[in-house]
Amino acid sequence: VTRPVRCPCGMNKQHTPKHYRFSRRTIALIFGSVVGQASGFGVVPSLTPKCMKKLVLGTVTLARDDIDPEKLLNDAYQRGFCRFDLARTYGGGEVEKIFGRWMEDNSGIFGGVERDEIDIVTKGGMGNDRYGDPNRPMCTRESLQSELMASLEALRTNYADMYMFHRDDPRINACEFVDWMNEFVDEGLINEWGVSNWSFERIKHAIEYAKRTGQTGPTATSPQFSLAVPRGQVWPTTESASCPSKEREMRWYKDNNVEVMGWEVLAKGFMANEEQWSENDIDHSFINGPDAETGTDAWRLQRLQRAYCTTDNYERRRIAARLAKDSGLTLGQVSLLYALSRGENVSVLVGTNKVDHLDEFAHIRYWDLDKEAVECLSHASTKSILV
Repeated sequence: VTRPVRCPCGMNKQHTPKHYRFSRRTIALIFGSVVGQASGFGVVPSLTPKCMKKLVLGTVTLARDDIDPEKLLNDAYQRGFCRFDLARTYGGGEVEKIFGRWMEDNSGIFGGVERDEIDIVTKGGMGNDRYGDPNRPMCTRESLQSELMASLEALRTNYADMYMFHRDDPRINACEFVDWMNEFVDEGLINEWGVSNWSFERIKHAIEYAKRTGQTGPTATSPQFSLAVPRGQVWPTTESASCPSKEREMRWYKDNNVEVMGWEVLAKGFMANEEQWSENDIDHSFINGPDAETGTDAWRLQRLQRAYCTTDNYERRRIAARLAKDSGLTLGQVSLLYALSRGENVSVLVGTNKVDHLDEFAHIRYWDLDKEAVECLSHASTKSILV
C-alpha cells in the first residue's frame, strides 16, 4: 500500500467549502406553509477540519466472501482512515486475523502501514455469544484475558490502543471490571479501555470507583448513536444515546473526558438512503407480529425496522434529505454531521465496502451543521425556525 502524505489528522486534501443555507422560499416549499420572518438553517464550513480519528472504520464485514479486504483497507488507509473498530466475535475471529495480516503484509521498509499510526479498537468479553444473550456464561478475569490475548495474536500486535467490553454483564460488579482492565493496562497489553453498550449508571459507577482507587477508568463508551432515535433496544442488551432526552448524560461524558463512539450511526442505511424502508412499503404486520427466529435475516430486519421505522424518524430523514439536497452533500453525510454535532467528544463508526463511500465519509471533516439545523433534526420538527 502506498503511504499517504498526511496532516496530523490523517488527511492530505484541502477543500474550500461554500456556505449553503436554506432560503425562506425553500423552507416554505418543504413544510407547505407561508414563512414570515424565518431565519435560514443549513450546512456550514468547519472552522477547523475534523480529526480523522473521529471517523472510526468498522470492520465487521471484512470476512465476507464478496469483499476484497486488503484492497478495502488499503483504500481506507490511503484516504486517511487510521482508526479501526474490531471485535473478537466478528467473523468468528476471522476479521481480526484479516486485519492483522494486512498490517503485517504492508508494514516495513517496502510497505506504507506504520503500527504507531494505526489506532486499534477491539472488543471482547462475550465469549462465544453472538447476539448479547444475558444468560451467557459469566465473564471472568481469566476468560477476558484469554480473549484479549487471542485478539492480540490474531492482530499480530502486542497491544491494543483501546480495548472494550463488547457487552455489559450486570451480574458482575463494575468495580471488578475496573480492576481487571487496569491489570491489562499495567501489563502493557492495552493503552486505554472502554465499554460498549453499558448503561450510564454503570459507566458513572466505574469511573467514580476508578477515581477513588487511583486507577484508570473507562475513557470511551460505545452506544448506538444516530439521527434516527430507536424505539427500544436495536439488538439484545444494547444501549442507545440517540434520544435528545440523553443530553444530560452526554454533557456528563464530555465533562468527564469520556469519548462517545457511536455505532449504527446511519441506522443500517435508513439515514443514508431516502428510499430504504419507505413508509408505504413497510409491512406493519411483520414489524408488530411474532418475533422472528433469533439470528435469521428476518430477525435482523424485524429488529431494525421496529427500532428505526417511526413517525419521528421519517420526519428527521425528510428534513435531513432536504438539507443534503440544498447543500450538495448526501443524506449520509448530513446524518454523520448531526451525530458529530452532539459534542466534541463524539466519534462515529462507519462501515462500507465501496471506495466512493470512503470518500464520502472523509469529506465531512470540512463541514458542520449550524445550531438551527441540529435543533430541527433533534426534535423532528421545524417549529423552532418557523417564527
